[in-house]
Amino acid sequence: MDNMAATPIDPRVVERHGLAMLSAPGNANSSEHAAGVQAKRELDEAAEALLHTLGSDAADVTFTPGASPALWLAIEDTIARAGKRLPRIAATAVEHPALLSSLHRAERDGRVHLTVLPVDGVGAPQVEAIERALNNGVDLLCTMAVNNEVGTVTDLEAIGELVSRSGARHLIDASQAAGRINMKHVVAADLVVVSGAKLYGPRRAGALIGTLATSSAALAHDVFGSPDVPSAAALAFAAQLRVEESGDDEARLLLMRDALQAHLLDAVKGLRINGSPSQRLAGSLHVSTPHVPGDVAVSRLWGRVAVSTGAACQSGVPGPSHVLMAMGLSDWAREGAVRIGLGKMNTEQEVEEAGALIAAALSSAESVRRYA
Repeated sequence: MDNMAATPIDPRVVERHGLAMLSAPGNANSSEHAAGVQAKRELDEAAEALLHTLGSDAADVTFTPGASPALWLAIEDTIARAGKRLPRIAATAVEHPALLSSLHRAERDGRVHLTVLPVDGVGAPQVEAIERALNNGVDLLCTMAVNNEVGTVTDLEAIGELVSRSGARHLIDASQAAGRINMKHVVAADLVVVSGAKLYGPRRAGALIGTLATSSAALAHDVFGSPDVPSAAALAFAAQLRVEESGDDEARLLLMRDALQAHLLDAVKGLRINGSPSQRLAGSLHVSTPHVPGDVAVSRLWGRVAVSTGAACQSGVPGPSHVLMAMGLSDWAREGAVRIGLGKMNTEQEVEEAGALIAAALSSAESVRRYA
């Protein structure tokens, strides 16, 4: 039940991946023989299928070894476009750690001017702050479609209107969104990142949708090497399945999530639900318990129920979640945070059985915190 970190791969995607490995053994960059041409054709077909599935009219797709490299590439593209001028980049405080790390590193190296934008108490970007930043001049605005910790869905329609008037480019991290929410206002952005690991697809497969500068495209080739055609085909197929089936799946996940939430609220005194109560991903349930630290609750569930205290890339990193810090949660709510992410592979019986185990893990006969 940690589907916000990674989803189990769909067996149909495994089959598609295997077929692509057999049908496209060549290198897509090899144009001197039929095997290379066939691989390039399959790569182009995967790109076209992905764009069609997501409803994007973008001209280009760059397949990457995951979402994190795609986010890095988007930042490098902005730097390349600025030439000798220092590019101005604004990003919300709750962006994925991979993006924030790239931005802070570039700032330390004197390669970008970074503005970190505040969010409200549910993790949603403060639109007024975004408007001020855009009015002051921004080359690239970075936002998430869905927050990867608390599941809050961003109002991208309002933000998109501001960006379109400003002339800035817009990067949207849609890793948690693709195949889960309506992508109409997501694909309107200049650059969009999707992740196979969140689509019941291949783990090390991502895509950056949008046009890159020539030097950025060359950088992608230099750093990532030849494109992984089978993974690209599998990613595109996984996205297609999600768009076709997400209506029924997300409705079922919402019912299971709400039932689990009601059970935990009834069973765990003082439990807090984090994130937006109304604009939240169907399978997302982020809670804070006043009784035990989140890592203690997670350890109590070891081997029985898979949940986490936050983003997978931050696992084992000391200190509170940057998302919960930005939301302004109190000390006990940050320390007692547990992230639960339901996925389409979960059954109603599993959720019911897990609910009792999670409730017990979040509870304590006596509070262990002075300030809870």
